Amino acid sequence: MNAAQRQIHFVASLKTKVGVGLILCLFLNFIIIVLEPFGTDQFEADYRLLLLFGFGVVMFGAYIIHSSIENIWYFRKGKVWLVSYEIISTILFLLFSGTMLYLYNTVIVNQLACTLETYRRYLLVTVLSMAPVFVPTMLYLRQKFGERIVPLPKNSYLLTGENKNEILRLEKDDLLFIKAVENYVEICFVDKSNKVISKTFRQTLSNVAQQLPFLEKCHRSYLVNISNIVSISGNSQSATISFVVGEKEIPLSKTYYKHLKNSVP
Repeated sequence: MNAAQRQIHFVASLKTKVGVGLILCLFLNFIIIVLEPFGTDQFEADYRLLLLFGFGVVMFGAYIIHSSIENIWYFRKGKVWLVSYEIISTILFLLFSGTMLYLYNTVIVNQLACTLETYRRYLLVTVLSMAPVFVPTMLYLRQKFGERIVPLPKNSYLLTGENKNEILRLEKDDLLFIKAVENYVEICFVDKSNKVISKTFRQTLSNVAQQLPFLEKCHRSYLVNISNIVSISGNSQSATISFVVGEKEIPLSKTYYKHLKNSVP
């Protein structure tokens, strides 16, 4: 696999973003106030420390805004974050944060007018000079505190209930049907030993249908996996569905009879 296509961690939660942002804020302030690069030691002004500390605050705000926008990208990619995405995102962050820091440095700290030439020089000199020190720290924190969600195989699904720890991983071909029972659902599937078993989760049939979109409704209280139907018995007034394994049968209502009848091989 190309290294750029390797999946890596991503900081998705706002709480973690804030934590990483605060560490980066303090790190940048340490560099500016203690190490005093770019002639900072010659800077004299009222509230000097407060103005210098403002660089870290501006960078913190830029990081929170940028990383929050990143989430849109992350979720559109199915919670998969690649090395190539991280590279592009880092470049965009340097441009965005560099722009915010330039405005703060020029307008607030030095009280000068902004020009295209000073903006270009700030990005090429100040931002690029700081990048080899700042970027590795940022990337390390993102990988340290981020999450890495391994995508499920193509025909695998996670079914979750409303109660804690109600999580079931299912292969599409193993699921037979799901039955609604008041505020619960009964999940009927085949295990590795080809034995038909069932589990009960606190969940609604409509939410199950969203999580498992391949299921078809065959009755107001049932969802069925048509790939595991072996036969449909009876007529539209009184029909039942039988499966390729087990002896269980479920009802097929008149509303869905024609559609299911035509869908089953």
